[in-house]
This record gives sequence, C-alpha cells and structure tokens, in this order.
Amino acid sequence: MPGQPPVHGAPPFPQQPQPWQQQTQYPYPGPPPIQQPVEPDWQQLADQREAQVRRKRLMTGLGIGIGVVVLGAGAAAIAVLSQDDKPSNDPVASPSASTQVSPSGSAKPSGSGSPTTKQLPPAITAEALFADQSLNIGGHNYVRKSTTTDNPCWKATGAGLGDVLSNANCSQLMRATYFTGNTAVTVGVAVFKSESDAAKVGAGMKGQIQPLFGKDNVGEFCRDVACSLSNRVEGRYVLFTVAGPISGGAGAQDPVAQSASKELDSYFDQLLTKGS
Repeated sequence: MPGQPPVHGAPPFPQQPQPWQQQTQYPYPGPPPIQQPVEPDWQQLADQREAQVRRKRLMTGLGIGIGVVVLGAGAAAIAVLSQDDKPSNDPVASPSASTQVSPSGSAKPSGSGSPTTKQLPPAITAEALFADQSLNIGGHNYVRKSTTTDNPCWKATGAGLGDVLSNANCSQLMRATYFTGNTAVTVGVAVFKSESDAAKVGAGMKGQIQPLFGKDNVGEFCRDVACSLSNRVEGRYVLFTVAGPISGGAGAQDPVAQSASKELDSYFDQLLTKGS
C-alpha cells in the first residue's frame, strides 16, 4: 500500500505445481480432442471370411470323399465275404443225375429224413432192392408185404406208361408194397440198359405203375381211383410210387398217402444213387 515500506526478506520462490496438479498442455485452448475410433479394414475381414469359407468347404469335401472311399471299401469287403459264404453253383460230378418228376412232368427236389441206406449190388434184383422187412423213415414204420418182378415191363403199368417203357427198352420192373397204418404204398423200379434210355422215360412220362395187391394178405387199393403218385429218373433207373388208403379210397388228396409216397420215394432214390 502506498506509504508502507517494503518488506525486506528472502525473495519469494515461484510455486512449483504438484504432480497431481500437472496438466497436459495442448497447443490450443479448450478441452482435449476426442479420440476417434480406428476404422476396421473391411476388405481384409472379407478376405479372411472368404478364406475360412473355402477352408471349411475343402474340409467338408475331403471328409465326404474319405467317407465314400471307406464305405466303398467296406461294401467291397462285405461283397467278397458274402461271395465266399455262398455255396458254389458249379456243377459237382456225380455218378448219375437225379430228377424227380411228378405226374405232370415237373421236377422236384429229393426228400430228406431217410434212414441210412445200404450198398446195392451191381446187378440189382427185387430181393436186394426190397431186402428189409421194415423201414423206419421220418418216424413212420413201413412194413413190406409183397414183392414181384415184371417182365416185360408194360404188364404192370397203366394209362400209357407201358408204351413209354417199351420204347425206352425197359428190361424189368420190380415192385413191392409197404403198409404204414391205414395206408398202402407200392414202390416200382424200372431198369434200363443206359441212362439215356431212362432219360427218355422222364422226358415222355405219362401213366402210372399198377399197385401190387392180391397176395400176402394185401387187399385192393388204388384201383380205379386217383391216388398219390410220384416218379423220378435216377441213373439208369426210373422210380415210381403209388399210395392210398387200404380201404380202397382215393389217395390223391390224402395227406397221409402223399407223405408216405414222398418218404419211400426219397429212401429208394438214395438207395439207387448208391447202387447206380
């Protein structure tokens, strides 16, 4: 103030700002500028996305391709194994061809369940062919009643079969009748010089053999009625059966007669196969 003497002492030191009081100095007045966000590189992001899509497609394609190759290899392996498991269709050599022909001429497979058959001699006779007094086949007992040998063959046939046998040079026809329960079955085996002669009979089959009855207490059966019939070619033989009720009734639709006919046909087919 005017009139007051100056105060003597140490000159004042300029005040230093404290650290928390320091402020950033900007070359221009006003508040500090707002930092603008950095703009992303959209082209680079698009390129990266496209590269990822291509990589994913490539991996998916490779996965599918590998899967197809694996499945193909598995299918091929299964096919090979399945082929190995299948029975061979190649023909197997056998001493004779076996064909069962029904009265209508259609082929039928051989039956099964027959007992063990014995070996027949080279020259088959009725005594050797029908040597067993009884046969047990499929749980059924067949008792032999009568046997005979017919020569010429046509004498024991009917409905045109005699001509077929004669034209094929049939040498003899052996017959035997078996009983099982209330059913009678006559089995007949026609003998030929060669397999080709027997095959001719199979190709032109018609008619039937006559049932064997009238002796050994065998009453009439399958006479003038339709009975269950079978026939087949086995080597140089032709095998026949005729079966029906012992009451004399028809046996064509009788399931017991049909079963008996089939079982005896199967047994003698195997017997002839071993003796061919």
